[in-house]
Amino acid sequence: MKSTAIEPAALRNPSAPFSQAMLTPSGASWLHVSGQLCPEGTCSEQAHRVWNNILTLLKAAEMDIQHITKLNQYVVSGTEISNYTKVRNEFLAGHRPANTLVLVPELAAPGALVEVEVIAARF
Repeated sequence: MKSTAIEPAALRNPSAPFSQAMLTPSGASWLHVSGQLCPEGTCSEQAHRVWNNILTLLKAAEMDIQHITKLNQYVVSGTEISNYTKVRNEFLAGHRPANTLVLVPELAAPGALVEVEVIAARF
């Protein structure tokens, strides 16, 4: 059993690689990953470290990328979105969880350009 993407015909199909909603059956074990950030390097370098941290946490919970149901992503500069999303898409490898990406003026760690929170579910 796994989470199912909800894509009603009445809503515009997302142009980016995400689903409008994800339905998770009852009885799942949930993993809520705190915002991961790395305040050193370029946006792409930080994104790689952040996503590697996420993989480490998923693995520790006996999960993988396919278990992610929701992403909350924070990027400091609009000019960095394409750099961040390129890395994110490499890690997601076609998986399309529900997704929010927000531009913010700064993050809690000086020098951090991207922060990612994840919610995952395992059955």
